[in-house]
Amino acid sequence: MNLRSTVFALLLSLLVFMGCSRDEGESSPSNNCGKVTNVNFQTYAGSVVLNFAGGNGTNSYKVEYGPSGFSQGTGKSVTTSNTTLEITDLSSSTTYDFYITGICSSSESSAPYKLSSVTTQLSQCNGTTTAQFYQYDPIQTIIQIAYTGGSFSYHEVEFGPAGFTLGTGTRIKGGNSESNLYFNNLDLNKTYDFYVRTTCLIGDSNIFKKFTYTATPTCPKPFNLNSYVISGSCNVGLGATRGFSWSSYGSPQSYTISIVQGVTDPPGGQTFTTSNTSIAISNMYCNWKAFYVKANCSNGTGGEWAGPFVF
Repeated sequence: MNLRSTVFALLLSLLVFMGCSRDEGESSPSNNCGKVTNVNFQTYAGSVVLNFAGGNGTNSYKVEYGPSGFSQGTGKSVTTSNTTLEITDLSSSTTYDFYITGICSSSESSAPYKLSSVTTQLSQCNGTTTAQFYQYDPIQTIIQIAYTGGSFSYHEVEFGPAGFTLGTGTRIKGGNSESNLYFNNLDLNKTYDFYVRTTCLIGDSNIFKKFTYTATPTCPKPFNLNSYVISGSCNVGLGATRGFSWSSYGSPQSYTISIVQGVTDPPGGQTFTTSNTSIAISNMYCNWKAFYVKANCSNGTGGEWAGPFVF
């Protein structure tokens, strides 16, 4: 081989070597997204509060969690921009693992921090939660919630179309010790699922219980029945003038009251109709002993009789 051929071969080998080195460097960039640190937690019966410090360059965080020993990628996850996070859908007296991953960009994230064997506390909220539905107005549904098992802090409801997955609906929280929750503008004749639970203490709730309701207005049943003498006496002259009053939800078209002679007699005796929540009736003789009242609604339906109120 002559000198020119030898020099050309050496230059070609050098160029090939330099090209391979550059490609290897470009395909292995360093990860500058810092791992979270200083992780600590506080446990409750149905929740855990996590606190941690963000790593270098992180602006959001993915927290994945599941029963202790679960495989990363198979648990539930939540993404947040905060370094304090409360996870509330846990079971009491259960041990969990958590993976916390810092996110720097859509293409760069940190190595996960694993927090192992976190056990929630024993629940003291073991009573039963029940719910009843009332709809006396086309645009408003009332859920009356009761809890048997002691005092409570508040009730919580998540609702959506029948068959929706818990966690994807609309959630409403009641006030302290409030028993009624109000839902406006539900689609009439549409069926909804309502998941209801009670929180006894902060971080200690019973499990969600499912109720199903079809949004259909009903005629309200009156309540707070009362009767009183306005004037006269049933033993004198033509008899007493007596007042009758009650309370009602919604706006019924009218009310019918029935006066009966025996306290165990069913309604349907002497009847009167009024558009108000009270009425005065004259010439009341002593043989009338009690009264019932029911609402009459604009759609032609009648409500349930309330009573008897004995006077």
